[in-house]
Amino acid sequence: MFADHLVRLRNWLLLIAVVLLAAALPIADGLTFDQTIESFFPPDHPDILLLQQTRGYFGGDEFVIVAWKQQDLISAADEDVLLQVNDEAAQEIRSLAARLSELPGVDSERTQDLPQLLNSAPRNRNTRRAMLALFSGILVGPDQQTTAIVLQLLPAASSPVSREVAIREIRRTVQELRPDAAVAGEAVQVQEMFDLVERDGNLLYLFSLLVLSVILLWVFRGLRWVISSLLIVLGAVAWTRASLVLAGAQLSMVSSMLNSLVTIISISTTTHILVHYRELRREQKLSAEEAAIRTLRELAAPVFWTLVTVAVGFAALLVSEITPVRSFSVMMTVGTLLIPVYILLVMPATMVSGRLVAVPGQVRMEDYLDRVLARMADLIDRFPVRTTALCVLLTLVTAPGLFVMQVETDFSRNFRESSPILKSLRFVESQLGPAGTWDVSFNIPDPLTSEFLDRAAALSDRLRGLEQEGIPLQVVSLTDAINIPPRIGSPVRRLGMLRGRQPQLAASFLNQSEGRMRIVLRSPEQQPTEQKIAQIERVRAEIASAFNEMEQQVDNEANTGWRSGASASGLFVVMARIIDSLLADQLRSFLLASLGTVICTAIAFRSLRLGLISLVPNVFPIGIVTGTLGLLNVPVNIGTAMIASVAMGFTCGVHYINEFERALPALGLSGALRKAQAGVGRAVVLAHLALVAGFLVLTVSEFIPLVYFGGLLSLSMAGGLISDLVMLPLLLRWTTPDPTAAVSAEDAADGH
Repeated sequence: MFADHLVRLRNWLLLIAVVLLAAALPIADGLTFDQTIESFFPPDHPDILLLQQTRGYFGGDEFVIVAWKQQDLISAADEDVLLQVNDEAAQEIRSLAARLSELPGVDSERTQDLPQLLNSAPRNRNTRRAMLALFSGILVGPDQQTTAIVLQLLPAASSPVSREVAIREIRRTVQELRPDAAVAGEAVQVQEMFDLVERDGNLLYLFSLLVLSVILLWVFRGLRWVISSLLIVLGAVAWTRASLVLAGAQLSMVSSMLNSLVTIISISTTTHILVHYRELRREQKLSAEEAAIRTLRELAAPVFWTLVTVAVGFAALLVSEITPVRSFSVMMTVGTLLIPVYILLVMPATMVSGRLVAVPGQVRMEDYLDRVLARMADLIDRFPVRTTALCVLLTLVTAPGLFVMQVETDFSRNFRESSPILKSLRFVESQLGPAGTWDVSFNIPDPLTSEFLDRAAALSDRLRGLEQEGIPLQVVSLTDAINIPPRIGSPVRRLGMLRGRQPQLAASFLNQSEGRMRIVLRSPEQQPTEQKIAQIERVRAEIASAFNEMEQQVDNEANTGWRSGASASGLFVVMARIIDSLLADQLRSFLLASLGTVICTAIAFRSLRLGLISLVPNVFPIGIVTGTLGLLNVPVNIGTAMIASVAMGFTCGVHYINEFERALPALGLSGALRKAQAGVGRAVVLAHLALVAGFLVLTVSEFIPLVYFGGLLSLSMAGGLISDLVMLPLLLRWTTPDPTAAVSAEDAADGH
């Protein structure tokens, strides 16, 4: 009855869909993009709290390195001549530094360049050489022909422009004045990541629409079916985005694939509907109206429960403590649940309205596909034990990989080899020095004593000693600067002289009003995963040991009650922990998604058995793909961290079970399996073709995690196809009593 009303009101419903779309579009355009790295962690994460604390004391740690080859950089190599930057080179460096310092978002008072720091030092050969050694790897390369300008960005809260604008202007200015210069730094990498994700997210949405439209046109041979599917996609996407704007939410890097995912789910669903409608018209010779009513009536439940299952899978991500993951969960849940609304508004008119509604077309491949599906059903029926053994064997072979998966924390591996950011990073780390920046910060006594400064110098030396353990670590500290010859007076007096001569240099290490000092550490960004994590842990262990000894010694000597509050933090640490943070609660969300799949299917078919059976086709391809990744030593990156939860529900098991259950009483077990394989199998293959094609579009992205996400989800979908057409019928065959067999037995008994 409900289907009859929908068909009767079809044109009004279509008008409502168009009006709603027109109303949503201007609102949806207001959706913004959250581009903060801190959002990838819970607010109370220790590394985030330490990072915020350090930024509060020292004004931030977001540095941009502008480096290039400069001929005749140093004017004297002779020990008898005063060391200084060549006049011509100094003028060029200062000119570029001045222009960069004027840019909005740059802390002009903290810009560092070699002429400023070297030529302002006392006119003493030993002093100049010590200063050059101090800034080697930072402002000058080991070859003394590579130089750099180090910019510090203003804290985001006090910057007049966004990070995106600030870094874009830095790059534009460098390209204009020094096109051969490399622009690198963690802040640049982070911004490049967000820029690529936002740009590729929009481009890939358009490409997904194009590719899937071509597939629909190829399969169904009519613009009517393509336009209606696109209207459903655009309506669901626009109202999802509009809902987020009205709720005050933002897109994040994780949720940037919102448009593409909603597109793929929408077109996969409409493919099922159109195939069913086509078969009713082609095989049963029904009119357009009759076929539309039956399609809406017969597919209402499986479409609804399929989409609810997908939505529950996304909703399970709400357990995450990561803001972008939770926002992605809300966005995809809302977007998925809007799809059936727009289907009800658009599909009745699509299937009925017009003087002559042509039957959706059919490609030649489908005849071959029917034969393959029939052959597959026959093999499963004849050799169930062997087929089951093959599936179990495949599971056992790949399962060990789940326990040996590696985490990728080399952030530079998120970019393609040909990308400008990776080329710049390689230039900086090969010609200048490490690009990763972090620090050790600690409390200082009041008043600050020479004895304490000596202990801080000893700590710096102790950290440098870690290089003997094979840890690549460059250490720059305030005590290095005050110990540059000539060493006149006590450390406190020399500190006073440094603050008078180079106040900004001193302020970058010491905040005396807050009673805090830091030692800056520089580490290579391009390191293997295990080395980076081990380095962080080793440094933290070393400073914990050093400050424990220092506190005991200070208390014994002065009984001051001083406590260091020592910590190691920075973007280098935070970026190394992103994947750990994303993976932290993925197992829990995956288990919840699995439970949700069982519950939804059990409610839909009023059978816990069928609910449990439906879980296998969802879990099987995910386990095979992720297990294979582990066996092949393919590390998990940002793009693969949430594949398990995203892939849940993308199989078409509900449609298969629905067709099987409807045919079972009349056709028996074998007949019902053949009916489901032939009736739903074709739609399953075409829907998965749409899914794989849509996800493969992501592999053209310049951001490697998106490439992984698209490629691995495509593999998961291919595995899901095997699950739906092989494992699901096997499970149904093993667990479902054959009603016709019981009737045959009763008839045989009556015959006797």
